Amino acid sequence: MKNRIRTTNITKKVIELQEQGYDCDFLLLANGSLQCMQTNLNYPVSTVAIKEREHGYDFFSHSYKHVHTIETGNGERGVLLTEKVF
Repeated sequence: MKNRIRTTNITKKVIELQEQGYDCDFLLLANGSLQCMQTNLNYPVSTVAIKEREHGYDFFSHSYKHVHTIETGNGERGVLLTEKVF
C-alpha cells in the first residue's frame, strides 16, 4: 500500500503564491506587528498591504486557515497563515 500525501487547497495556494514571487513567510506577533521570517524585520500592520487569498481546512493543524499575501513598502512579498481573517 502506497503512502499518499494529502495536498490541501491551502497548500496548493501557498505554492502558487510562492511561484508568483511571494517568497517570504510572515508571522503575526503578539504585539500586532508582522515579522518576516527570512529577514527578521518587523512591520506594523498599518504599513503593509494585506489581501486574503484562500480559506480552507488545514489537515496538518486540524483547523481552518486563511492565506494572506503581504506586501511591504520595501518590496518584500510573502504569505501569512492565520486562523482569523485580517
